[in-house]
Amino acid sequence: MGKFEDMTSDNCLDTSLSPTPGASDADETTTVAARWRAIAASRGDALAIRTPEQSITFAEAASRVEYLAREIVATTPVNCPLAVDIESDIDSVVAMLAVLCSGRPLVLLDPFLPDDRRETVLRLSDARLVDTADRGASTVEVATGRATGPGPDDPAVLLFTSGSTGTPKGVVLSQKMPVNHARDGRRFMGLGPDDRAAVLLPLSFGGGLDAMAMSLLNGATMLLWDVRRRTTTGLRDWLVDEGVTTAHCTPSLLRSWARELTADDAIGSLRLLSTCGEPTHRGDVLLARNTLAPDAVFCCWAGASEVGNLAFNLFPPDRQVEDGAIPVGYPASDKLVRIVDDNGVDLPAGATGEVVVESGHVASGYHADPATTATRFETLPDGRTRYRTGDLGRMNDNGELVLLGRGDDAIKIRGYLVEPLEVEAAIRALTWTTDAVVTANRDEGRLTAHVAVDPEKWSPSPAEIRRELAKSLTPWMIPRDIVVVTALPRNERGKVDRAALPPPPPRPDHEPPRGMTELALHQFWCDILGLETIGRNEDFVELGGDSLAAAKMLAEIQHHLQLDVNTATLAESPTIASFAQSIESAAKERARSSTGATLIPLRKGTGTPLFLIAGAGSLATSLTPIVRALATDRPVYGIQSRGVEKRARADHSVRAAARRAITDIRSVQPHGPYQIGGYSLGGFVAMEVAAQLTAAGEQCGPVIVLDSLFDAALARRVRGDRVGVVARLSSRRTAAEGNQLPDRSGDDEKPATAPLPQRMIQEAVLAVLVQTAGVIRLSTPVQWVVFFRLGTRMIRRYRPRAYDGAVAVIRARTNPDDPGLWHRMTSGEVTVRDVGGDHISMIRAPHAADTARAIDDVLGSIER
Repeated sequence: MGKFEDMTSDNCLDTSLSPTPGASDADETTTVAARWRAIAASRGDALAIRTPEQSITFAEAASRVEYLAREIVATTPVNCPLAVDIESDIDSVVAMLAVLCSGRPLVLLDPFLPDDRRETVLRLSDARLVDTADRGASTVEVATGRATGPGPDDPAVLLFTSGSTGTPKGVVLSQKMPVNHARDGRRFMGLGPDDRAAVLLPLSFGGGLDAMAMSLLNGATMLLWDVRRRTTTGLRDWLVDEGVTTAHCTPSLLRSWARELTADDAIGSLRLLSTCGEPTHRGDVLLARNTLAPDAVFCCWAGASEVGNLAFNLFPPDRQVEDGAIPVGYPASDKLVRIVDDNGVDLPAGATGEVVVESGHVASGYHADPATTATRFETLPDGRTRYRTGDLGRMNDNGELVLLGRGDDAIKIRGYLVEPLEVEAAIRALTWTTDAVVTANRDEGRLTAHVAVDPEKWSPSPAEIRRELAKSLTPWMIPRDIVVVTALPRNERGKVDRAALPPPPPRPDHEPPRGMTELALHQFWCDILGLETIGRNEDFVELGGDSLAAAKMLAEIQHHLQLDVNTATLAESPTIASFAQSIESAAKERARSSTGATLIPLRKGTGTPLFLIAGAGSLATSLTPIVRALATDRPVYGIQSRGVEKRARADHSVRAAARRAITDIRSVQPHGPYQIGGYSLGGFVAMEVAAQLTAAGEQCGPVIVLDSLFDAALARRVRGDRVGVVARLSSRRTAAEGNQLPDRSGDDEKPATAPLPQRMIQEAVLAVLVQTAGVIRLSTPVQWVVFFRLGTRMIRRYRPRAYDGAVAVIRARTNPDDPGLWHRMTSGEVTVRDVGGDHISMIRAPHAADTARAIDDVLGSIER
């Protein structure tokens, strides 16, 4: 139990996934130098390497390799490591092979390494630098004689780890390891002379080195495309032109590339697509099947610097894929994988323990570091090596290896062992997630999730993410801190740069709630924010509360505690302690909201206030993420629709809403100059406010319009488009025709008549609710729909009045409107600036910071 070797064992349940047969071990050359020479001799004039600019045959490459290898032998000591700057080009591959054939240890230098890391690698390896501008490039014939062939156990590569947890370590790979990788390429991927293998991994790191061995040492043509320098623009078309048969990349590259593609971009010649370097998820397989590789085998393979290839998992087009992270699969050639407990005892299938690998094809140890080598590597009596990976894993019921991350990443929360990778898999399964990483703070016993979302789509709040995770995870597995970002930072290897992840907002020391009011609030907040516990001094917004969460929380308090609270209270008292104090002294504290809960102080400050008018149906607190990100120290007030929070009849026109907003504004600032802005519907109300104020002799700064979208009718009205009348009449005729049921007199089934009346009833009810908006108390979702429908109608019916002031339009990049429409809204100066996110996400983290910077720039231009 707990041991597993290769796919030929009895534990392999699916024989269709067995590796393709290859040459017997007896026929196998045992060093990379010998294997390369044998392959190059047999392949001759066949194409060995191709880039978009160059190509070279096996014979030509062999000539250049031997020329440079003989020169290395003649000029460098036997055990002297040689460093090569590795690009995805022919010169780099020739130099790599030359060093390997010379018998000198090869040190790979990545061009994207930071200077200090590069110097560290050179210092630790004591390597000499090889010029990749091959001086034998014009040589056509092989010079007489060859460099002396190295032995199977001689060092071939000093592969330096990333050093993310300290100083980089030089892992010593022997000459026989790449040969074993080539065997894996034949057995698991079927790589051979008929293949054209696209290596989209950097050759300077382990995965790229292994992919090169699996392709070239099996006689395949290697296609090189440097994604880091070229990006993926034009990549798919080049692969089609080259007739690619296999492609090898990281999951993160696949996601960023394939998300730009559709089913029409499928590559017909592609028979296999593999990913390595980081966990692969179900969504990655489905993404590949829906775009690039609908008929190809998807191969997930895993490895490590010290182990080389560890395991492979093959997914033919008809194989079902389970949710979450994909098991890394069945062990690679000559790899015995064991799952052991702290005492080294094998564990049964399904049990979690440390992953231990025993093989004759793992690393020899760490360069010039015998002490560290002794802690990880152990020579067995049969001459093989046992390597303790430090990773946690388990064997599933199918005999597949499931990796669960580093052993030192696991964390105990409430006495339960939690693996960050399992939480990460649940986050990746959410529809809005494009990338994610979960980290553990063992000292504090908490998880932090960084969630990347598509900036063109929905940007969820941390509270929303927690609520969704609660459907699939136990409470102690839900991250306490969630940071929403547009992309995860990655290092030169393409892996997540954890040191560069933005920290979550600081949280004060945990203090439990005091008193009955705080205890009640604590329960409401925990339920709505998806948290197990909240300190009495923690901030509602920084915990991930958005305007919807705020509305739900206020409704719960009003219903259960029979207390009259509003967003002004929450904005001024965003912690449990301060909020409880506010509602306990409700009468005095609510005096500021005497205008009908439409004017909400969002931030205190000095100087001229900034008034921001919220969108239709939104509370003023929906603008809090922007307000908190502003650099200006002005006081900021939010203005929300009448009736959206307190019972009162809503305004039904932009002009009426503007008159009410002016009353609110003058209650704080009797005279100008005023600084006004608005989001969505609020942008049009802000324009009307400015027009009415200037008509009354007041001064206004540039109106800040945040992604206000023109209704088609308003756009026609602004343009003075008379054709619009005809279009509307035609539209009404089309709509009337569309409401008629189709003639099904010839159908066997009875004609369906229910949907239309049901739809008509729903629309009639909604029309009544819109007419009485604010008067009847509704549930939060219905309230939002009603006010949104009302706002849409207000924009459609709005007839802008003449205005000659400046307007600063700040739009989401997805805004489809013609910017020229704003030049027709005013005779003054109009500036337009696009920011990240869509209509909703531009006012939420992480895009709110970009929006706030744009507002600061407008305010700064006024002050200058």
